[in-house]
Amino acid sequence: MKPFTLFVDSARILLFVFVQFLITITNLLLLRRRTEKNGRSSFPRVSVLIPARNEEATIGPCVASLLAQDYPDYEVLVLDDRSQDRTAEILQSFSSPRLRLTAGQPLPAGWTGKNWACHQLAGHATGALLLFTDADTVFAPDALSRAVALQQHYRLDLLTGIVHNQVRTFGEQLTVPFVIWSIITILPLLVAYRWRRSQAFAGASGKFLLFTRTAYWQLGGHQAVRGEAAEDLALARKVKRLGLNWRFADLTPLVTTRMYQGWQDAWHGFTKNFFALFDYRLLPAVFVWSWLLVITFHPLYTLTRAQFDFNFWCALLTVILQLACWLIISFRFRLPHHLLLLHPLIILNASLIGFASILLTIIGKNSWKGRNLPRHRIRIV
Repeated sequence: MKPFTLFVDSARILLFVFVQFLITITNLLLLRRRTEKNGRSSFPRVSVLIPARNEEATIGPCVASLLAQDYPDYEVLVLDDRSQDRTAEILQSFSSPRLRLTAGQPLPAGWTGKNWACHQLAGHATGALLLFTDADTVFAPDALSRAVALQQHYRLDLLTGIVHNQVRTFGEQLTVPFVIWSIITILPLLVAYRWRRSQAFAGASGKFLLFTRTAYWQLGGHQAVRGEAAEDLALARKVKRLGLNWRFADLTPLVTTRMYQGWQDAWHGFTKNFFALFDYRLLPAVFVWSWLLVITFHPLYTLTRAQFDFNFWCALLTVILQLACWLIISFRFRLPHHLLLLHPLIILNASLIGFASILLTIIGKNSWKGRNLPRHRIRIV
């Protein structure tokens, strides 16, 4: 037996991927879609909070969709974070008593731009519920009604989830779906909900973070994660540390986004936070990105040898399970169904982004929207 096979062989990889398949099935069963609007007598005031920096291409449809909500009591607050394009002009073209615009203050040291903008927005909000979202989202007319119904039904301190992601170009298809795939196949929601205070099992999407006001300020708000590039996950971890009630939901019928415009835009966006997902721990990050390459390409290599032995059949079943995960995810979350054929390229691309994120963080070259991100202490483990 070769020494390498003590750690990596077809059977072990098959076992890991089979667990991924089980996590996928249980997660899809647990993801809440119960969003009926009926049967409620109270409608807590909702503050929708949108940080906007150079968002002229998307801010108009976003605000228009929010002003068309059927929810009875809400406000929309948009902070223009010193945009250098037509963002402010587009915002001023709207006339609605629900809409409030504010100008962003200078960015303090140690803050990311988005976290500073969200912190300012929260200070202006009047709602009992605070919904943080991005300027590239578009909401269905009943999105607030159904989301609040879900939040009220389960008495949640935080409701977050997966929104519908449009991936129009080949480059976007290689990058954006990986985030959904990683959540659904790697984060076991059953364990995350039962181990209420375990920060190892946490997940969130910055496209939709619906907090109760009390919970948001209890965990310290965005000030508590002011330097974090992956602020959504950092907030979710703090929610779990406090033992608060949270749920991950399937929000694809309610919210649509086109996160990035092409591969280069997506590469730049994800390199800023892929290392942050590991809390800037070097060995765990290197191991995960390397392991994803192994479980993807080791079975494919085994199949090319065409030796119909035990390893061959393990590798074949591994590939079938991987493709099945992609097929299930693409149907559930309205993604292109041919993504299963792109699986090796998607994983290769994600791993390269992951390694690039590590390197850029170490040398202090990570930036977003013209601003350098705060430096972080790199830990080995």
